[in-house]
Amino acid sequence: MDALRDRMPRPLSAADLANIPDFRLGEVTVSPSRRLISGAGNSVELQPRVMQVLAVLAEHLGQVVSRDALFERCWGGVYVGDDSLNRVIAALRKLAAEVGSGFEIETIARTGYRLAASDSAVTARSSAISFNRRNFVGGASALAALAGVGAWASWKSRDDQLFEQFLREGDIALIGDDNFFRPEVALRSYRAAVRIQPNSAGALGRLALAQSYFSQVADPQHSAEAAANTSKTMQQALAIDPREPNALMAMFELQGSALDWWSRDRLLRKIIAIDPRYGMAIGELSALLQSAGLIREAWIWNENLRSLAPISQVILVNRAFQLWTFGRLSDADNIMNQLRAQYPTSSWVWFSRFLLYALTNRPQAAQAMIDSEPQKLRSGPETEMWRSCLAALGDRTAIKVERALDACFSAARISGDLGGQGVLVLCHLDRMDSAFEIAEGYLLSRGPLVQRGQRPYGREPTDALHRINTKWLFMPPCRVMRADPRFRELCDGVGLVEYWHRRGTQPDFLAQA
Repeated sequence: MDALRDRMPRPLSAADLANIPDFRLGEVTVSPSRRLISGAGNSVELQPRVMQVLAVLAEHLGQVVSRDALFERCWGGVYVGDDSLNRVIAALRKLAAEVGSGFEIETIARTGYRLAASDSAVTARSSAISFNRRNFVGGASALAALAGVGAWASWKSRDDQLFEQFLREGDIALIGDDNFFRPEVALRSYRAAVRIQPNSAGALGRLALAQSYFSQVADPQHSAEAAANTSKTMQQALAIDPREPNALMAMFELQGSALDWWSRDRLLRKIIAIDPRYGMAIGELSALLQSAGLIREAWIWNENLRSLAPISQVILVNRAFQLWTFGRLSDADNIMNQLRAQYPTSSWVWFSRFLLYALTNRPQAAQAMIDSEPQKLRSGPETEMWRSCLAALGDRTAIKVERALDACFSAARISGDLGGQGVLVLCHLDRMDSAFEIAEGYLLSRGPLVQRGQRPYGREPTDALHRINTKWLFMPPCRVMRADPRFRELCDGVGLVEYWHRRGTQPDFLAQA
């Protein structure tokens, strides 16, 4: 899944609290921006860390949040000792008693904590509390397109109702509503559903799909075991129903970049033929086509997906970048401005708006975004690279261009993903030799710039998955690169030439020429 890394959560900083809207927990009102909690005529100001933990627990209202997840989100993964979290939880419990009936925090032995509120309406509101970096291709449409669970009915047995409830909880945790990606919650919910109905192909297929995603972000020492579990569950589902779309999608994710472009294309179209509204397969096919330079065909599939989820931020971001490729920059800007207004806290939307500014001769606007929200960039190397690149894009003096070149090379040695961003900048600066050097090191493992780093941002998919996400090669800045004879050799090396040949088609840039 070429966008999985972008869905992983980044730490929730104290500064992020200012962007979270007020919400209610039963009779209690929580104001993260003011760090206030009010109820029964009493208001209490919280310390930033206490409010961070409460906000993360509220984000997963009614669900168990592990201690490790709380340390990752609220302390940035820095080990500070269990006592630090224990003190925060104790403070929240004391606070709940002071401000009146509204919520309670349940301890789940050897696991973590669960926030429960007295007002069930809070559950719907909590879905608006989202802090993810960038999102999954399918977005909300994938949730709607999963095999249907069916409506609640009073005549159903308690086991049937629990089965459906666990499936719904897993669906929301896996890919629901463009929100926070929670593979652990999805796994737990689907396993509970399978225990109730062990011969349900749909439940087994969902479990296999969640396992396939988890295997891509698991710690290296556990990834092989996670992949083996995926394969076993997937085979169980397909033995019951060979056309179970979630299990087939798990097969696609499990095999990943081991499949050539043609085989991935065929498997996705097979899933879509089984269920024409299966959003995950449609989103992945659109992403594959865009990565293969077939932007106009990708546009058709993305528009199909938009009909299923018209306000999905990921689908609309894809639409904006496709419009930019078609030369309709003002239309792309309109979409990005609308998304920024609708999703002001979304880091995915923020970065997409930033990238469009940076690569369309508006470096000052991009620089202003970094100055106002520097935490939106993921790491020091990324920030350093972009500051140098924006300076060169704004003033192409020799010394600034050389600094940008050095920064792009340094970032490419750490992360091939950053190398792809650097290639876009270097094409803009007309440094073709350097752009090809980075691209060949990243995509073909050739030359002095072969990437040395592994998983530079922590829990994220391996570079094998990033290498099949070559959308950047077909963005407007790389137009000069595509005119270079070396570009065909690059495409041949990653398997695109064979894919075009087997499809009997040409990428847009060749067809237009």
